[in-house]
Amino acid sequence: MKALKWIGAVLFSASSVMVQAEDIPATEINDNYVGAGYNGDVNGRNSVYDIQKMVVQRSGSTLTVDVFTNFAGKNGYNGIEFGDLFMSTDLPVNMGGWKTWQDSKTDRYSKYNNNTTTNWNYAYELYEHDRDNSTQGRGRLVSGFDNTDVRTSNSSSHRQNQAVSLGGYNNVHTNYGDDNWHANNNKITFSFDVAGTALETATQIAFRWSMTCANDIIEGLVSIADDQSVEIPEPQTLMLLLLGFAGLALRKRAV
Repeated sequence: MKALKWIGAVLFSASSVMVQAEDIPATEINDNYVGAGYNGDVNGRNSVYDIQKMVVQRSGSTLTVDVFTNFAGKNGYNGIEFGDLFMSTDLPVNMGGWKTWQDSKTDRYSKYNNNTTTNWNYAYELYEHDRDNSTQGRGRLVSGFDNTDVRTSNSSSHRQNQAVSLGGYNNVHTNYGDDNWHANNNKITFSFDVAGTALETATQIAFRWSMTCANDIIEGLVSIADDQSVEIPEPQTLMLLLLGFAGLALRKRAV
């Protein structure tokens, strides 16, 4: 009986090891960013524009970003659409150079290079989506853009002169591939392949997202642990090895 209990224990431990090996924790960014020229977090109605948090997870070469916002089910509301997701892996970020200057009236992240030290060198650009359809669309990871490619919010009812998206499908220099994005009533999910880019191996990444009116903006820096290469046998091989050891133990007891 003791041997059988031991077999059960090692099998349970093996299962636990396999579950832990597949578990990659997500990192949250809470919406503490205010933006330029406003005392409050949200410009307009909280029930429409409020962003609560962003959850970032990297599994292998797949980066998944969930944006929790009241605007998730309102794409196209008053002509306002989902903005593009901006990311930075620039060296100053990894050295603590990411700046928010949350209450500064000049912190607009617009087309002017002197606004901040953050260089947004990647973007997940949304395209081919119907502004009346908030549930899904196409997006692509891009880089190589500059200030002339950036669109800013400019309506009188918007948080003005904030960078919210890129200028269009043909205006970006490097395209790393297309993927689908999805949305429901409280969350927008961007999930895309970052293989061959700095996003695949960076230990710190800065993120920024807003709807095209910029009436609420979320921005922050996350730390992502380096992938650790650990040799773990396939489940069938591991189980056979453990059963073999258990069989040897039983045979020894019988002798």
